Amino acid sequence: MMGAPTKWTAIVVTCTDPASVLPLQNELEVRQKKGQIDRDVLILTVEDPHARVGSGGATLNALLVVSEHLSQCRGYTVVNSDVLMDSHILIFHVGRSFSFDSCGRAFVTLPATHATSEEKGYEGLVTNLDNLFDTLTYKLSVGCPSGVWVCSTDMFLTVPTTPKINWDGFDGACVIAVPATREYARNHGIYRINKEGFVEDIFFRGGPTAMKMCSLHNGRGDLSDAEVSLVSGIVFLGARAAEKLLSLHSLPGLDACTYMGLDSGVKPIELSLYFDVLLCLAKDVTEEEFVSGEKGNKYDKAYQKKHYSEGLIRSVRSLMWKKLRGIPMKAVLIENARHDYMTRSTKEHLRHVTNCPLQNEGDAHFNWSNITHSHIEDCCDVDDSAVITNCIMEGGVTIGPNCAVSHCHLKRNVVIQKDCVLSNICSKSSKVLARHQLSSGIFLQGFHVRLGGSLKTTRMVYTVLGKFDNLDTPYVKGTSTICNSPWIVFLTRTGIDKEDLWSTHQTDYERTLFNAKLFPVWNIQEDVGIRDTLWLEGGELDPIMLARWRSSWRLSLEEILSCVDLTAEFAWRRDVFYDGGRRRVREVLIRGGNQILMPFFRSAAVEGYCQQTLECIDQGICESNSPSIAARGLAFIANVLGAMANGKGGLRSGPAANAAWQSAFNLLEEGKICEGVKALAKERNNWLSRPDRLVRAARHYESADQIFIRLSVIASKEFISTKPCDAPPMNKWVTATCPARMDLSGGWSDTPPITYEHGGAVIDAAIRLDGKKPIGARARKIEEPHIVLVLGKDPSQSVQIVCKELSQIKDYNNPQALGALLKAAVQCTELVSLSSSESLRDQLMRLYGCGIELNTWSDLPHGSGLGTSSILAGAVIAVLWRLSGKAYEHSSLIHAVLLLEQMMTTGGGWQDQVGGCTPGVNIGHCEGKLPLKVDITPVPLSEEIQCKFNQHFLLVYTGKTRLARNLLQDVIRNWYARSPLLVENCDNLTRNAWECRQAFLDGDLPRVGACLERYWAQKKVMAPGSEPLAVQRMMEALRPYVYGQCLAGAGGGGFMYVMTKEPNAIGQVREILGSLEGLDDISIHTVELDHQGIEIEVED
Repeated sequence: MMGAPTKWTAIVVTCTDPASVLPLQNELEVRQKKGQIDRDVLILTVEDPHARVGSGGATLNALLVVSEHLSQCRGYTVVNSDVLMDSHILIFHVGRSFSFDSCGRAFVTLPATHATSEEKGYEGLVTNLDNLFDTLTYKLSVGCPSGVWVCSTDMFLTVPTTPKINWDGFDGACVIAVPATREYARNHGIYRINKEGFVEDIFFRGGPTAMKMCSLHNGRGDLSDAEVSLVSGIVFLGARAAEKLLSLHSLPGLDACTYMGLDSGVKPIELSLYFDVLLCLAKDVTEEEFVSGEKGNKYDKAYQKKHYSEGLIRSVRSLMWKKLRGIPMKAVLIENARHDYMTRSTKEHLRHVTNCPLQNEGDAHFNWSNITHSHIEDCCDVDDSAVITNCIMEGGVTIGPNCAVSHCHLKRNVVIQKDCVLSNICSKSSKVLARHQLSSGIFLQGFHVRLGGSLKTTRMVYTVLGKFDNLDTPYVKGTSTICNSPWIVFLTRTGIDKEDLWSTHQTDYERTLFNAKLFPVWNIQEDVGIRDTLWLEGGELDPIMLARWRSSWRLSLEEILSCVDLTAEFAWRRDVFYDGGRRRVREVLIRGGNQILMPFFRSAAVEGYCQQTLECIDQGICESNSPSIAARGLAFIANVLGAMANGKGGLRSGPAANAAWQSAFNLLEEGKICEGVKALAKERNNWLSRPDRLVRAARHYESADQIFIRLSVIASKEFISTKPCDAPPMNKWVTATCPARMDLSGGWSDTPPITYEHGGAVIDAAIRLDGKKPIGARARKIEEPHIVLVLGKDPSQSVQIVCKELSQIKDYNNPQALGALLKAAVQCTELVSLSSSESLRDQLMRLYGCGIELNTWSDLPHGSGLGTSSILAGAVIAVLWRLSGKAYEHSSLIHAVLLLEQMMTTGGGWQDQVGGCTPGVNIGHCEGKLPLKVDITPVPLSEEIQCKFNQHFLLVYTGKTRLARNLLQDVIRNWYARSPLLVENCDNLTRNAWECRQAFLDGDLPRVGACLERYWAQKKVMAPGSEPLAVQRMMEALRPYVYGQCLAGAGGGGFMYVMTKEPNAIGQVREILGSLEGLDDISIHTVELDHQGIEIEVED
């Protein structure tokens, strides 16, 4: 079983460049704001006290700084090592610059995305540092005691699974080793490990004897052993060991490794963590071997370590031996791990970026893909083997096989041949590149370089290399190349002299591609840029270009790497990322689809890109001029505003009728989409200052969103038609009675916008409750030319509304207004025109020669979940049409109710009227498109199955009023956010509806019950919290006795229907529920399938 991830106390990143401190700190803080690092973790970026203090010196300095900060946090006035005893500290060494990535090895971008959940997730580039952090947090450090982990960032470290490391009784240091071939280990450090797992020795670039001793088998392996234990670059120091290391900072000579030594004027020294510090813990290393430094000579030469006086280095090493010797150092070999050092080899880099060694199909935290965080237009042609990361490609870009392109904006028919590596190419430079035929195997990179002197600015400098080039081979050697051509060919082709590239004091063997001043940065007379660099790659002898090149200030790759502006580099990557993200938002806005955007919106809020995102959505809505797209876009904006509030400012659902927004709403209601969206944006700018105002603004955008959903659904009006028929005489009632409906599967898929974006299918049954049709309406003509609305059947308890003026009907779009549904029906059926200048009295007399009385009733409790309001709307529309002399088809009635509910602004779907106005069992369904058209397919049942339906179904009134005020708003919000769980659930809802239909056709009641059970689970996904505790208790008690059970409608209360295993089991159900405490208000009712649906009767 996997253990819990490590809860870090502090994370420290060390760097050599003072200018890198702030950008690196910002990168860590962004990750913390996105939740990738816990909020309470102390984050520090620590500058090495000198340019070269080595990994050992950097570790000691970082340990001192973090201990000082933790001491201050705990109220100490001096550095107190006790803070290490209960802390988990992680130190990353960023280290040297990297020839192939302007942000260094730690921030090499990986072809991966964060595999976070939509509910909590953020988007962002995945870097090598992120992978190392994940590996340490979730795999290597799991279960470890307090202490300090130190990790290099110059390698790709693959750890596929969590290793089982025994930390019981651990005290000391623990190094992480990985298997490696002898060939690979020739250029790295290796451990000799004894049978007990302790380190006996450490070698750098060991020969055959060392390789033999470091065999994986037993530390004394024979020559046939192919693999050795490699230094991985990760070490753990337990709290006591870390305390002893910390104590070195105050010792003479060793204090030079820390900022305290710097501030005290002490000359620095350079220490390797492995060959100057940890080596003294190795069991078989003698004091003289360590103090003399002979064991680390190869390492010192390889990394050109500065020479110090023998007395100083012996003194320092002697102090370390006395302080640290005796600390046990064990090794843990991660047998399935892999180490890939990021070398300066162009071939190796091409292999790494086109076939990342970290890719792991079973990775729980990252999703790997060849194309990540990139917006690529359909007209572009990208080979399947190419790796594209954080790019925008438009206008017919072609990327060949085995290429790697990152942080680029390419356009205008750029063609990249095979085996090329491109990074940091902006759209302006892309236009130049489009006119150049780049050869295969070329590395074209841009670097943001800080220019000093009087310029004090940052410029983009482009470099060009070939995949066969070796940066460190002297140019005079026959194997040395530039852009894959021998130097002599390059110099002849361009006219460049070697004196142009290197100073005269350098020998031919000191002159390399790495230090050649090849790349133009600035010219006093004209701009220089990528065109000049591309001339180096493939240009012919051109006196003008040569003169321009010679007169330019130029830098070598070595010099470029020393003055990279890390702030500008990270800013460029973010700009490309959010530019591409906004294009994706716009594409989803226009085309729809199920792409998840909330992580992007949250990330934009964290990194300050929300304003551009909002403006992008505004523009997309205006250009589309489509109500359905506008609805989607306004929901997007509401989600962006919610992300900006960052979980503060109150609940997302709430009132949204502030007068400041009304003028914009009016424009939207009038169908003036662009004008309304611009008015909303103008008002929005007044609400961005605080989280509470952001939340309130989001509510108003969701209210505006409902306007466009309404306009989209109203397009269904084309499916409503009537034709003239004889109207009934004066004072003769036209009466409509309707059954209730049971939604058996598929509900919520009928709800706009889900139903017209996804498509819907709902299976309903028209039912009589205790043998009665519970819903009805009637209308008649009366002498007085006004409209009388009567709510209720019992005259002694009914409410009467007399409308003598049009103004008394115009509040039909306020669901809280008395008689709103009846007033909306007057408008929907065009009984009179509310916009007419003619009075209500005059219209009634002209059209009908009389007034109208309309009476409605329902025997069902409020919030029953049985579709009362929609079915009642169907009854009202039917009697008003018939009273006014209009005949209609059943489909017109279904769509008219849909229209009425949009006019009322209640935003309902279509399943209720389908179920309550259509006889028997039916499946209503629609396609995911506009205009919304609902079709109804009957489900024919045999008499036997109809009888079983009546015998096995019961309705239980739960006694709980259904509280669904903000339920619909929450579902719509999650739909537009494309919550993966909700989108998948919508697929399941419609699938389950068709499966339920088939179960009915097969006469298989247990399968119908199973569909019912699935349906209830699906409803709870759509509306979490819709199962009250009392209902849960009832369902648990009934479960052994039923095939299936479900709350009606949206859930939360009202009626529950159960499908019992035994027929006519009302007594059994009553007894079971009667035994439960606290259920005094429940009632149980029989169910009878209705075979007539809505029935219209005209009084004789």
